[in-house]
Amino acid sequence: MDGVLADTGPIHFKSWVNLGREIGVEFTRELFEETFGQQSPTIIRKLVGPNPDDILIEDWANFKEKNYREMVKDKLEPLPGVMKILADLKSKGFKLAVGSSGPSENVDLLLTSLKMEEFFDVIITAAEVEKGKPEPDVFLIIAKTLNIDPINCIVIEDAPVGIEAAKRAGMIPIALTTTHNKEELLDADLIKQDLTEVGIKDILKLFKLK
Repeated sequence: MDGVLADTGPIHFKSWVNLGREIGVEFTRELFEETFGQQSPTIIRKLVGPNPDDILIEDWANFKEKNYREMVKDKLEPLPGVMKILADLKSKGFKLAVGSSGPSENVDLLLTSLKMEEFFDVIITAAEVEKGKPEPDVFLIIAKTLNIDPINCIVIEDAPVGIEAAKRAGMIPIALTTTHNKEELLDADLIKQDLTEVGIKDILKLFKLK
């Protein structure tokens, strides 16, 4: 979702910086780039270490995500090419899903604000996934829910942890360079700047179909 459907990265970073100030720890750009796409409790553990208990970690994660939603709610816009590719894929009978490491409140806010929810057959968020990316769980849950073999699934991602998760799920990853540079996404089967550069023909070619 983040970095694929909408450019939410800068506001996520700002909300992480705000959390760092709240708890007295610096949240760096390097840590953000390393962890973007992972679940918030996992990122907080990398920020503060093993000592705080799980309840406090969850409280901090909720603080961060609430702050993010307050800042992002009036600034959401679809990234270039998103609405066209969603409409094109839907018209051709593709099943579409969102697999996000974010909480359901974040996903609902984005999909509702951008009027995208009608395109998706399945929406899976952090609430339904025990192990976040780079573990493949989120994508495997989607495939099972849709009753589609993972080998017949394409994942569009913008972060290295998402590309790794897609590969480990046995799926075909497409990478967008919206939050990371091309050199960090070389494990993807196809790398593009944004979804204006991805069409039905590109997707069929990845499936080796005509």
